[in-house]
Amino acid sequence: MTVRFDTFSRAASIAPEVWNRFARLASPLMEWEYFTALEESQSVGPERGYYPSHVLAHWNEEPAALAPLYERDRSWVEFGDGGLVQFLSELTRIPYQRGLVGTLPFTPVPAYGFLYGEEVDVPWMTRQLLNHIDHLCETRNLYTSRLYFFAPHMSEVHSILRSQGYLTFKTGYSLWFNRGFKTFQDFLATFKSSRRTKIRREIRAIENSGIEMNMIPGPDASEKLFQAMGDLYVKTWKKHMGPDIPPFLKSDFFGHLQQSYRHRVSFCVAGEQNAPHKAMALFYHKDKTLYGRYWGCFEEVPFLHFVLCYYYPIQYAVEHGFSVFDPGFGGEHKLIRGFEVCPVYHYLKFHGERERQVARNVLRKMHMQPHYFS
Repeated sequence: MTVRFDTFSRAASIAPEVWNRFARLASPLMEWEYFTALEESQSVGPERGYYPSHVLAHWNEEPAALAPLYERDRSWVEFGDGGLVQFLSELTRIPYQRGLVGTLPFTPVPAYGFLYGEEVDVPWMTRQLLNHIDHLCETRNLYTSRLYFFAPHMSEVHSILRSQGYLTFKTGYSLWFNRGFKTFQDFLATFKSSRRTKIRREIRAIENSGIEMNMIPGPDASEKLFQAMGDLYVKTWKKHMGPDIPPFLKSDFFGHLQQSYRHRVSFCVAGEQNAPHKAMALFYHKDKTLYGRYWGCFEEVPFLHFVLCYYYPIQYAVEHGFSVFDPGFGGEHKLIRGFEVCPVYHYLKFHGERERQVARNVLRKMHMQPHYFS
């Protein structure tokens, strides 16, 4: 069996029908349109230290697998390793942040993974891809390969990563699961009486204020709705991050969603008669999973965030047959509102004999197990 690898500096350079055929079982965030929206809007690019280096594997001259990757010259905002790569770089003065990274940029969702054709031997091809990543790191003088938020269902790939010399990190992530609920009231019945009363009080406060919730599918959404979501994203960013750090996503990103990704998009919109778009949240969906991403409000209203981003989407998920609702990264307040903590895995490998030994020594002193190193 002959494997040949091509590397692409733009997602747009890979045929969308090839990419999406491989992503047929993956999260919508792994599809060609999402990567293209990030890159073509320049939300992801050299300015942010992301240099696309997507690897397409051919088996007997036919496309067989894809590893979406980025060469990185920094490790800022990679979420998965808890700042370990940056810490090691500063401590040892070895630029471990220079590496090849498999990730969904600025999208810390447990959905990343290599993508495979239907007839491919997944374990065998995974080893070929990982060997090629080793080759790229060695020839480009890169010190690490990093894979973040790897999709949890690919258990056979997880074991191969460990056998190929990757150190494993496990973090927690909040998800909601439909435990056979037929109605939203069935979901509420799983709480203790006091918590159930508080949730109902929060929902009733929004209803009594005259605010109504609606989920608008992307194909039915106007251009103004996409633009408004972009405005709200920036408004929310500045509120929490301040004016000195530019938002991750540029305004053109939402325009690209409108053009090519609207079939995966829904908007949860909170409004009243004189303010039809008082607040909004953006969702992606595929098969039986709903993904909550960004939200914002033009007017602060108590409890509106919880109703718009959690309770109403859960009700929508129950009514429309979704099995899983991923509300997005962070937020301890999710745990008292029906979400469950699930393990998420990240992988890190050091390249270069001396550099690997230095990292091994530092990690041993930090009481981290180094036995995953090759």
